[in-house]
Amino acid sequence: MYAPALTPVDVSSIKALIKPYVDALIKRDWDKLLAMATDDFVILPPDEPMVSGSKKVRSWLEAYPAVKQFDPEFDHIEGQDHFAVGYGHYTITIEAKGTSTKTNGKFVNTYRRDDHGKWLCACQIWNSNAPAATR
Repeated sequence: MYAPALTPVDVSSIKALIKPYVDALIKRDWDKLLAMATDDFVILPPDEPMVSGSKKVRSWLEAYPAVKQFDPEFDHIEGQDHFAVGYGHYTITIEAKGTSTKTNGKFVNTYRRDDHGKWLCACQIWNSNAPAATR
């Protein structure tokens, strides 16, 4: 079965998710952030077990340190019809216990198009570029 490749509009729509995602993350607006994800959303955080499903992801987010700055950028996005994958790099500053930490790293996200044509994040995996011994 043939599935058409992503259009430039699809790629732009996925890239356009970055700004509202970053805004929601910094404001800790989990309703807004999870509205951009599938109901079976999965995250694979660094050095932690996989977290799946909106309720569990929300609990994980509640415990995550405050994000002061986050600058993700896609390097590549591809897919077909209703499925897409994108990878890229980021810089993030988090604050925990009064200490700010700036890190850069890379990510891979998968997306699914819903029945209304809206792209939703289905899975995220990310990790730091720092060697494990310096984390």
